[in-house]
Amino acid sequence: MPTHVETLENGLKVVLRPIPDTKALSTWVVYRIGSRNEVPGMTGSTHWVEHMLFKGGGKLGKGDIDKLISRLGGKMNAFTDTDYTMYFETIPASAMDTALMIESERMRNAAFDPKEVEAERTVVISEREGAENQPEFLVDEELWGLAFHVHPYHWTPIGYKQDLAALDREPLYRHYLRYYAPNNASLILVGGFDPAVAMQHVREAFSPLKPEAPPDPLRLSEPEQRGERRSDLVRPGPADLLSIGWHIPSAAHDDTPALILLSTVLGGWRGLISFASGDWRPRSNRLYRALVESKLATDVGVRQEMKLDPSLLIASATAAKGVSLDRIEHAIDREVDKVRRTPPSRTEVERAKQQVRSWARYEQDGVTFQGMLLSAGEGIASWDFGDRLLAKVEKVRAERIRDVARTYLVDEHRSLVRFHAQEGTG
Repeated sequence: MPTHVETLENGLKVVLRPIPDTKALSTWVVYRIGSRNEVPGMTGSTHWVEHMLFKGGGKLGKGDIDKLISRLGGKMNAFTDTDYTMYFETIPASAMDTALMIESERMRNAAFDPKEVEAERTVVISEREGAENQPEFLVDEELWGLAFHVHPYHWTPIGYKQDLAALDREPLYRHYLRYYAPNNASLILVGGFDPAVAMQHVREAFSPLKPEAPPDPLRLSEPEQRGERRSDLVRPGPADLLSIGWHIPSAAHDDTPALILLSTVLGGWRGLISFASGDWRPRSNRLYRALVESKLATDVGVRQEMKLDPSLLIASATAAKGVSLDRIEHAIDREVDKVRRTPPSRTEVERAKQQVRSWARYEQDGVTFQGMLLSAGEGIASWDFGDRLLAKVEKVRAERIRDVARTYLVDEHRSLVRFHAQEGTG
């Protein structure tokens, strides 16, 4: 689709995607700040800041954002990831100025009222405690902590409870001021508007905002893992879980397109933005046949974590009642070994590519999803990252899938977490 890109003098990158005859508008702002930019003692601060930016400041009082969007029949939300934070409003296109005002005000003018900071401390700690009741969260947190000893991917965006309990308002506010600046952000508009008119409104809303000194680049890199790492968790839960993470390169790496198809062949593809796919699980893949259809597991999936820095490809399974995690691990190992030894068939590769194409169409469904996809691309590379990546996927051959499996799916570079559900709980 035709896309207009312009950068204001203060460094704000503006991406406009007009869709004729559409009466809706989705406005997104993505900041290049995530949990990878945090340090020990301040984990969870980026997610906490996200909460505070709904509390008003400048022209906005407490509760005003919700009222403004609700009156328009719109929707809004925000997401904090490891590499970026995103905010959006989807509203009638005629109300563009409302969304632009909200985003320009919270970019520089969030209040961080001390009473609201303390109130939100309770909220984020409760969110953390709620997550701890979910076995999947405990396994995921353990896996990333096991696989990364140096890089900040060691912790998850929600942070550690002891940091949330001790963090003061001033360092939290400084964290906001440092990273929430126009030169560390991109503004994405998708929907029914004229680009020239939209740019004029964007300039009026954002040009007065002053840039900050650019944040220092992250200098931490994870040393090569030299040996398998294992961890066992015993907690309340409904079923035993197994999760295996193999180190893979950053999203911008040349091997990423082949790794997408490897993920799809093994566990199915759920889109570039996996959290937008809900609970749906693909079934036309090797691990589903080997584990779910054979009654070893009730659920299985593979997700490729595409990030700014080297990351993980993760295979996870939920054990069927009475099935040992050893059996599930051995079944996964057999399937991994097969794809390392022999390239997938031409039919299997084409089916995998078709699944990726289908999800690409799904992620273009509506102005909100398009805004999310463009914003996520901006967060890790550029707004057109998804389109460029999918074009490369089409060119991947079966032998290349086998080669990346041999390169990355090796035991010396993997971490494994086993969750043992305590009997009579969950």
